[in-house]
Amino acid sequence: MPGPRLFLTTTMMSPDDLFKQPIRHPQLSFDDGNIAILTGDYYFLVHKGLLCHHSKPFMDFAQALEQKNAVILDGRPVIELDDSPNDMAHFLRSLYDGMYNANDFAVVSSILLLATKYQALMLRSAILEQLAIGWPNSLKAWEERERLATDNHGVYSPRPAFPHPILIINLAKAIDAPELLPSAFYDLSRYQPSELVAGYTCPSSIHHTLQHPEIFATLRGRECAARFFSTFIVTHLEGREPSPQCTYAGQPAHEAARKGCKTVFESITFEILRDVNGMVCNRNSDPLYAMAAAPDVFVHLGTTKRTIPRTCEECRQEFMRVVNASRHEFWRNLPEWFDVEVENWG
Repeated sequence: MPGPRLFLTTTMMSPDDLFKQPIRHPQLSFDDGNIAILTGDYYFLVHKGLLCHHSKPFMDFAQALEQKNAVILDGRPVIELDDSPNDMAHFLRSLYDGMYNANDFAVVSSILLLATKYQALMLRSAILEQLAIGWPNSLKAWEERERLATDNHGVYSPRPAFPHPILIINLAKAIDAPELLPSAFYDLSRYQPSELVAGYTCPSSIHHTLQHPEIFATLRGRECAARFFSTFIVTHLEGREPSPQCTYAGQPAHEAARKGCKTVFESITFEILRDVNGMVCNRNSDPLYAMAAAPDVFVHLGTTKRTIPRTCEECRQEFMRVVNASRHEFWRNLPEWFDVEVENWG
């Protein structure tokens, strides 16, 4: 004979609720399961060994059940939790199958929140590793991320390839994953200030916003990035002279070509300012992109291609070294600019 169908209540319930019986979850209830997880109106019959293997809190729950007269549901001792049935279903499914829908951020987020709450460290690490593809800690990985978000026509379109940065910032704060924050803050700083303050409405019509400290951090980081970029232009572009190793140096017959190298830098100064203001390639306030685009003297504006004379190879290589060094310095500064403490950045 199976045990009595009793269940524990830890919150105030109406008289009608006292006579309700939980519903057995249709997919995540195993006949040989030896423990019941009760969340809301649903319960799951699962295997204690699996839960204890992945989660220290579940091990503690199971040990506590052995030390007292456990409430019985469907013949199994009950652990009652305050999580939603849907979130628990996603979490348990990922423990059993080792899989989750990486393209559904709502699912990923719910699993990661419970993996953190119940200290399922292997699952948490696996999900964070996937999220790091979109929110990396190295400039090289960020460049690959930006490539994935750019279509074949050179138009930058990060959605739906990656979730909105507001979602990432809120999640990273909730699960204490600061390694995701600098790149997420930088991504958000590329939006107009009015957009980041207004928040983001996801396809399910849920509206997401940041708390005031995160809004302030984003705006402060945006100012720091803009200041760095302005300094880059003043220091490395305005009035830039040809390289001492310029191909045309010391050749009077090629003086016009040597002046052409300087003219190119003047043209790049103009073009880079246009890029950072979002007038090219659907970019907005993106100093990292603008600096990377600077050595490219062929600039597209709409459907028109305007060709600027090229520098000589020596002048181009020298400028590229300056650009690369500046972009790496920019990237290293992101945690400080956005007030994030993170290890092994850059």
